[in-house]
Amino acid sequence: MKLTLQEIDKTGIVKLVAEGDITIRDFAGGVKNPLESTLGVNWASNRVLLGLDKIAFIDSSAIGWLIDCQRKFSEKGGKMVLHSVTPRVRDILDLLQMRQVLNLADNEAAARDIFNGESRA
Repeated sequence: MKLTLQEIDKTGIVKLVAEGDITIRDFAGGVKNPLESTLGVNWASNRVLLGLDKIAFIDSSAIGWLIDCQRKFSEKGGKMVLHSVTPRVRDILDLLQMRQVLNLADNEAAARDIFNGESRA
């Protein structure tokens, strides 16, 4: 997986885009958390929009990583919202009932609404 920082808007929301599959290769062998590699050691204190429209596949390691990241964001006062999830990945997340654990939005606008407290997509 490749994470690209697209922007930090005037409200401090960090917009990231992920590309490629998210698999155990991204976490094996003591590899640093991809969010830390991109945002630095205080990554979990940020408000992050993570676009998944370029992710075709995730494995169980990716699910574990997302859950762990959600926990760390909660602990450090940040928040992450996943948006624009591809149908195949959304099916996996829905099958595992990840909406109960992760902040998921249909698109970027709906993800921003979650930060604004307006709705949960």
